[in-house]
Amino acid sequence: MSFIADDSRDQISLPPACIDDHVVADALVRVVDAFVASLDLAELGFGRVIAAATGRPGYQPSDMLRLYIWGYLNQIRSSRHLEKTCVRDLEALWLMRRLAPDYRTIAAFRHDNPEAIVAASAAFVQFCREQGLIGGRMVALDGTKMRAVASAKNIAGAERLARDIAHTEKEIAYCLDRLDIIDETVAQGFADQPLHREGFTAAIASLRRRKDRLARRQQELERRDGKVLVFGEPEAKPMGYGRAPKTPSYNLQSVVDVESGLIVHHEVYNDANDSHLLHPMSVGTKEVLEVETLQVLTDGGYSNAEEIARCEREHIEVAAPIKRGAMNTDHVRPAQFVYDEASDTIRCPAAQTLRPSGLYTRNRAIRYRTSACTSCALKPRCTPGVQRTIHRLVDQSALDRMEARIHADPSLMTIRRCTVEHPFGTTKRMSGGGRFLTRGLKAVKAEAALSILAFNILHAVNAFRASAITQN
Repeated sequence: MSFIADDSRDQISLPPACIDDHVVADALVRVVDAFVASLDLAELGFGRVIAAATGRPGYQPSDMLRLYIWGYLNQIRSSRHLEKTCVRDLEALWLMRRLAPDYRTIAAFRHDNPEAIVAASAAFVQFCREQGLIGGRMVALDGTKMRAVASAKNIAGAERLARDIAHTEKEIAYCLDRLDIIDETVAQGFADQPLHREGFTAAIASLRRRKDRLARRQQELERRDGKVLVFGEPEAKPMGYGRAPKTPSYNLQSVVDVESGLIVHHEVYNDANDSHLLHPMSVGTKEVLEVETLQVLTDGGYSNAEEIARCEREHIEVAAPIKRGAMNTDHVRPAQFVYDEASDTIRCPAAQTLRPSGLYTRNRAIRYRTSACTSCALKPRCTPGVQRTIHRLVDQSALDRMEARIHADPSLMTIRRCTVEHPFGTTKRMSGGGRFLTRGLKAVKAEAALSILAFNILHAVNAFRASAITQN
């Protein structure tokens, strides 16, 4: 039995009459082309939409935007890789109509239009909302750490810089001592020592340049008034989970519509803490969806009482588990103290009443105490101090209402997990394992917008069929 026979490379054949015949009717690249054609690039803020009257002709912004969206859909984000793709990929040839911009032009488009690229990503969300693809009643919020371009070796604090400077000074002193020894041996007639002298002289010059660079970094750290700085990309911050090594990263926040699975709102921050991001992300989502009320599902990292209370005032209902610290089960736990809202007092397990005794301003909590602790039989199990102090947050009632919603419907957390985790996994896979290629918060926001836009297009096509989207 023989193998499948191939065609000779020298065989003359007649290819399809036009390149459009190489691209199937329901190809994803046609969705990209139709979407960009529907945009008003000037209104979105893209530059050079109108050709200049003089000078060398440039590429249309619409063609460059098509190329980037298609590239992110196919995990091709590098401008150099996109340049090669324009001349060897049939879909890219069809999309760009045989145009082949160089990598500098491709990279300059993303660098010069960061805000407009973010607006283009938001425009697709509005298109899906107008077509009725987005429910807009319940959303899931979560964040993930995306690595920056900078290396972890560029993270330095005041202690590390001082240690490196001291070590460099010791190396300089050692080289100077060696030069003194070489000068003594030269005076004794050793001819080979000048070669060693040149090596130590070059080493001293290099070490002094290193010391000057470290001193400049030390001054920059003092000027920024921070504990740690990522040199080469100061807007990135060391981030990570648990005790794992902290790498320079950005915090990508995304809000996913539960009904459609589309990312309806996203933002990039350079703060690792999620606790104060609940309100801005929820309000931003509400504005995007243009709804009066909204239900937000999230995890325990967002259980900030002040943020939850602010959301309630905006008619945003939050559901998240409350983070609680571990305690010895043999002791009287704070949950055993019952708060009475009418009298603003707390009832302890010994049936004593704790009354307000001041405001703890650091975490916006009110202190509750009672003088009955000294003669209480439960005191050995309750507190080792003179009296037990219970701190109740100013906005604790908002946390209590949120906890009641979780207890009433535990499936909300399952819905959150199944809704928001999948988009993060897909987005990270499409972005090279979750690492940005650009430097600076503004450029990173544009790159995140392209990743989110690529995911939304892919998910919308898979869920609602490409033909329906292109026809609309």
